[in-house]
Parts: sequence; C-alpha cells; structure tokens
Amino acid sequence: MPRQCSFLPARAFTIFSVTLVLAIHSFAASKARVLHTFQAGKDGARPWATLLLDNKTGMLYGTTEDGGNQLCQNYFDTGCGTIFSLSPSGKGWKETVLYRFQGGSDGGNPRAPLVPRPDGYFYSTTTTGGDSQSIGTAFRIKPGTWKEEVIFRFSSYQKGAYPQGAVAFDGKGNLYGLTPNGGLSGVAFELIPSAGEWKEVVLYENVGLPYAGVVLDRGNLYGTTDSNGVFNEGSVFELSHGKLGWQFTNLYSFQDPAGAGVEPSDLTVDKKGNLFGFAADAGIVCYPHPYSCGTVFEMTRSGSKWQENTIYQFKDLADGWGPGYGAPVFDRAGNLYGTTAGGGKYGFGTVFKLSPVKGGWQKTTLYSFPGGAGGAEPIGGLVLDGQGNIFGTTYFGGGGSGKCKLQGCGIVFEITP
Repeated sequence: MPRQCSFLPARAFTIFSVTLVLAIHSFAASKARVLHTFQAGKDGARPWATLLLDNKTGMLYGTTEDGGNQLCQNYFDTGCGTIFSLSPSGKGWKETVLYRFQGGSDGGNPRAPLVPRPDGYFYSTTTTGGDSQSIGTAFRIKPGTWKEEVIFRFSSYQKGAYPQGAVAFDGKGNLYGLTPNGGLSGVAFELIPSAGEWKEVVLYENVGLPYAGVVLDRGNLYGTTDSNGVFNEGSVFELSHGKLGWQFTNLYSFQDPAGAGVEPSDLTVDKKGNLFGFAADAGIVCYPHPYSCGTVFEMTRSGSKWQENTIYQFKDLADGWGPGYGAPVFDRAGNLYGTTAGGGKYGFGTVFKLSPVKGGWQKTTLYSFPGGAGGAEPIGGLVLDGQGNIFGTTYFGGGGSGKCKLQGCGIVFEITP
C-alpha cells in the first residue's frame, strides 16, 4: 500500500537501489544551492511536507517527519519530528528548531504542511501521537513564542486516523482535512472551534484512502484518493454541502497501466476554479522500473460537469518519474512548477516547469538532483518568492553521519532562475 503509516515513501528505496551507482556531480555547477542539510539529531530529519514562505521576511518554515532526538516507534527510529525555520543570514541560511515533538500527547511525525490563519497561528497535523492509540493530532503553533498547542486528538479509529495531507480553512475559521485510515476507507473531517475547544464532525467516512489533503473552493472540498474510482486505482473527488449534508462525488477515475495505483498529489485551484495535480504512477511505464512515469493533470469545470485533461505525461527516466506529493505551484506568468521523486540526469529526481504555449504546455527540466550532498528524492511541493526563486526539500540525500550516513536525511534547497 503506498504512503501508508510505516513512514516509508512507496518508491524511496526503489530509487536508491537502482540509481546509487550513478555518478555524483557538484551542486555548484548549476543555479542551485543547499540551504540546510539535516543530520537526524536535534535539527530533524527527512522533511516530507511543502515549506511555508513568509513573503514579508523571506523566512521559510517547515516540518521534518523524523529527528529531534526523541525516539519513536517508526521505520527509521530517528525521532518524532520537528518544526523548524530557515532565515537568511549573511551569505547563508540559519536553521532554528522551533519545536521538537515528543511523540506522546503532543503528537509526532508530521507530514502535512504548516498553514497560516488570520489568528496568527500556523496549523497542521501529526500522523502519530495524541492519546493512547497514537493515531494523530491536529495542532497549532504561535510564531514568536513557538508554543505548540494540540487542538484535537484523534481517539476513535472510526472517526479518522493518521492524518497527513494538507488542511484547509473556511471563512468562519473551521478546519477541514482527510485521514487515509479510519471509517470504511478514510475520513473527511471538520474541526469547529467553540468556546476554546475544537469539535470534530465527520463529513464522510468512505473517501477511499485519501493520502493527500483538501482544497476549498466555492464552499466545496476537493481532494484525491489512492484507491477509489471505477478502476480502484485513485480518483479526484468533490464534497459538496447541500440541504441534506455533505455529498461525495467521484469526478474522475485514474487508471494505471502498471496496475499499482496512481498516488495522486495535493491539488491546486486556479482563479477559474480549475484543479491541477500530479499522478505519480500514471501514464506510460518507466522501464526498468515497475512503475509508470507519471502525469500532470487538470480538471476543468463546465457548469456541473468536470473534464480531466492530461497536460503532460513524463516520457522516460531521463525526463523524470514519479511527480511529488505536494500540490503544483504557479508563478505570476501562469507557469506551473513541480518535482519528480526520481529520474532526471542522475536518477535522483528533478525540478521542472510547464509553460503554457499555444495548443498545450512546454516542459523544461530546471534541475536534476545529483544525490549525495546535493539531495535526492524531492517528494514535497515547491514555494516561489517574488523574485522567482524556488524553494523545496528532498527526503533523502545531504550526507551526514550516524543514521543519516547511508541515504542522508534530506536537505532544503533553493533554485535561482
């Protein structure tokens, strides 16, 4: 099962076992640099989620799934994760660990991105910790004091377990999210603040293994699943709020020629209400890998109807394979940016751009990760600043020692156009 709570990405070891023999090239030869290398100690390890950029200060905020010097019962056993910041400092960047998860009532092993809210807090979830069942939490943290506050502990498997996708807020401040476990096959939930507490409402309990998060548009929720749809290999869905409550509608069913399920990403909504996302294991098969190369897709709305358009299909290993789990991001000119977890010039993943041209989209590979100290497997999404600089993370690579010696514990990188 992909992306299950064993804390191991589905394709992680496949990439390393096949590509580790390739040559390692210098990061300095391109317009890219490593801003921080995680060491698996107190600074954290293996960042999964997309970074949060403060456009006013230029600071970056993020989470690591592991590290922090508190041992948890997970696959790597390197810690319960951290919340960190990176601030420009002279010619370099300075990492500050803002919070280290203890893995108990405060939660542990975060995979979801931090989401700001007008109340001044950053909100997110953890996949573990909480109560004695350790099936996850929703939390917030206050910039400045950096005190973590758990707003909800998942305590009933039927009502949701192990949240890991992005959350969204409505205009009233209610929080929406998904859990891949719980219910019949994953739960869509709402957390409503009231008198200092947050009450959970289960919106739907048969979503279909939603490992990604939700986006909110026109009062409706949109997301992706890993096992729903006509072919049971993933889907794009809508949860609309009507007189009789929330109604679940399958908008599109993916079909993977390799038969492994497509692992669709978080979604992005453009100004027209169209949805964009990645399908990591859709499209043609990337031999000799047992997975498909992946696609970039768009869901366009026409009245109450939706149409899926594959706007790019990765061609082979050199082109990149397995787009990341983070949502696509657009610049002001309408160019779309994303990552692939593998492939590229050296086999360790890429950063790419899709530019709208007459009759379609033109793809440009902006950077191929070299592995080693230069990073490997960028599974999260990207963020762009006002100058067009691109920031992101890799799950592996970066070197290090101890438990990071073999594969590395990940990096934060910047690519300058």
